[in-house]
Amino acid sequence: MGEKQKVLYSYTCYTCHTMETSIRNIKEEDWIYFKVEAVKKGLSLGNFFSELLKEHKKIAKNPWKDILKGPRTLDNKTLDRIKAVHEKYRKDFKFR
Repeated sequence: MGEKQKVLYSYTCYTCHTMETSIRNIKEEDWIYFKVEAVKKGLSLGNFFSELLKEHKKIAKNPWKDILKGPRTLDNKTLDRIKAVHEKYRKDFKFR
């Protein structure tokens, strides 16, 4: 592949990753808010959307880490009471 063909191929592949599209069923007030926030940041709507999506991916990437390794929400006393109720329930209904 010649140098000119490589440049053309690279340009063609780059343009494949961008597209014009429309989004339907957006509330009017949400759309206005979105446009205002994009203008505040000095971004086009597409770039602002990409930035929002990138931030969302960072936050939503692995919520289980925070859930499983985060602070405990129940103390040991509460856990013991839940365990006792659970065992009584299983015993009353003759579950194993």
